[in-house]
Amino acid sequence: MLTARLGPGGSGCYAAAMASIFISYRRDDSQGFAGRLDDDLSERFGDAQVFRDREIPAGSDFARHLEDRLNAAEVVLVVIGRGWIDQRDAEGRLRLDSPDDWVRMEIERALARDVPIVPVLVGGATMPWPDQLPDSLAPLAGRQAFSVSDQRWSEDIDALAMQLSRVSPELTRQLKSRSGNGERDLFDVLRERVNDAARTAANGEHGGNGGFARWAAGRLGKLFGATVSLAVIYILVRALGGNEVNRMLDRVIAITVEQIKVLF
Repeated sequence: MLTARLGPGGSGCYAAAMASIFISYRRDDSQGFAGRLDDDLSERFGDAQVFRDREIPAGSDFARHLEDRLNAAEVVLVVIGRGWIDQRDAEGRLRLDSPDDWVRMEIERALARDVPIVPVLVGGATMPWPDQLPDSLAPLAGRQAFSVSDQRWSEDIDALAMQLSRVSPELTRQLKSRSGNGERDLFDVLRERVNDAARTAANGEHGGNGGFARWAAGRLGKLFGATVSLAVIYILVRALGGNEVNRMLDRVIAITVEQIKVLF
């Protein structure tokens, strides 16, 4: 049982490499939302900074692995959907009423460690009242929640990431380093070079090099157009591809962007 293993400061040998963000969720209530949240936060902070229980290696001690991750987490996200409070076991009892319920144990541990806990409301869910929760979870009702809507998902995740980045220097560093790379940054580099070349051609700078400048501007314009087309393809692949395909694509894009920046 998880609570029997939890000790001050954690016991696992993995602690030094643990994720900063722990995502707690209930599969029957919000598995899809939790997976989407995991993917999008991993894009902003890196895979190593975000943990969800799907990442537990085969053959590992499930309880100990979760214990180690919780002990190392700097913030815990509790994903709450519309059915989170009402989930019942096979005998019809509320799962949160069971001391052995995994979600309950995760939240109890986070409360005991006094780490930041952010209830993330998805699917139009609302925060439970204290009297709807077991006594050990009642403090959760007093935590400031963050709502994420389908209509504004990307914007909401950006805002959530900014708030989470204030939790630790490592999250701040990861967010800043990743926001400096990507398609938008590449567009800025290319756009700047196209504008510079166009101004050079228009002003007839460097005498006989004006023809070269016009040629360069044309080439850069075509390159910029091709980049936009590639960005559209990138978006389509990300929408249709699985997690592994998307992560591989991210690595290829990051390497390509850095190479183009060096060339320019």
